[in-house]
Amino acid sequence: MKIAIRWIRLFISYCLLVLLTVCAFNYKMSVYLCYQAKGQLHVLFNRQSLSSFADENNLNQTEKENILLVEKIKKYSVDSLDYKPTDNFTQIYNQKNAPVLWVITACEPYALKAYEWQFPLVGRVSYKGFFKKELAQKEYYRLKSRGYDVDLGTASAWSTLGWFKDPLLSNMLNYSKGGLCNLLFHELFHATYYAPNSVNFNENIANFIAHKATLQFLKNDTASLHEYISNYNDNLSFKNFMQRQNAYLKQLYPQINNSPNKFLLKLKAINFIADSINYLPESNAKRTKGRQAEIMESKNAYFIDFEQYDSMQDSLEGVFNKIYNGNIKKLVQDLKLNKIYY
Repeated sequence: MKIAIRWIRLFISYCLLVLLTVCAFNYKMSVYLCYQAKGQLHVLFNRQSLSSFADENNLNQTEKENILLVEKIKKYSVDSLDYKPTDNFTQIYNQKNAPVLWVITACEPYALKAYEWQFPLVGRVSYKGFFKKELAQKEYYRLKSRGYDVDLGTASAWSTLGWFKDPLLSNMLNYSKGGLCNLLFHELFHATYYAPNSVNFNENIANFIAHKATLQFLKNDTASLHEYISNYNDNLSFKNFMQRQNAYLKQLYPQINNSPNKFLLKLKAINFIADSINYLPESNAKRTKGRQAEIMESKNAYFIDFEQYDSMQDSLEGVFNKIYNGNIKKLVQDLKLNKIYY
C-alpha cells in the first residue's frame, strides 16, 4: 500500500511539473485560459432549472413556448438526426439582457487570410472569445496595432463541445421558433462532431445541418416554417452578395499588393462594397446601415465570417443531394464515423 501511495504521489508530482512547465512556456495562453475557465465556471455555477427560471420571471408567451420547445428539439436531434445525447440546454443562465461573451476575429490587411490562435485539444481557431469586455478590447487593440483588420462582436451562443453541460442563455428565449431551432441544432451538432484545426468546415457543416434539420423539424408547422424560410431567404441574398465580394477581394489584393497606393485602393473597394448594399432587396434600413458601418470599421475581418460559416454551403448541398439523397441522419452518422473527407 505504501509503495502504491508513493507511486501515486510521484505521478501527481510529475503531472504538476509538466503542467507548470507548459504554463511557463505558454504564459499568455495560460493566463487567457484561466480567465476563460473563470468565466465559464461563473456561467455554470449560476445556472438554474428551466422551471425555476420560469417561476421567478414574468415570461412572455414566446419565452414560455420556447422553454417547452427546447426539450422537443433536443429529443428530435437524437431520435431523428442521430446527434450525440447530451445534458446541454437542460438548464438556463439568466444573462439579464447583457452580453456574456465577446468574440474577436482578425484578418491580414491585404489578403482574406484569417489570423489564427492555437489552443489545446481544439487546435487552430480563427476566433477568440472573452468573458470580460475589457480583455476583448485589449486583444482588439493589440491586433490593430500590428496592422490586422479586426472585428469585435458578441456571441449569442457557444459550445464547449460536450465537455460541460452548456446552459441556455436567457436571451435565446426571445428567438422565433425557427431561429431557436436553428441555433440549438447548430450548437448541439458541435457536441456531436468537431474536427480539430478545421474551423471553416466545422462551422459550415454545423450551419448546413442546422438549416436542414430546422426545415425538417418544422415541416408540420406551416406558419413557423414560412416565417423561418422568409427570414432565411432574406439573409441568404446578403450572404450570396458577400460571397461575391469575397471573390472580388481575393482577386484584387494580389493586384494592388505592390502598389504604393494600396491602402487607398483597398479603402475604395471596401467603400464600394458597403455602398452596394443599398441596392440589395433589403427592407430594413437600420440593419443595412449597421452592416455598412461594420464593414467600414472591421474591413477584411468582416468578410472572414462569411468564409467561416457560409463558403461551403453550395458544395455541401451538392454532396447532400447526390450522395445522401436528402437524408440528414445518414450524413450525421457518416460524419461521426469520419467517413466525410474535405
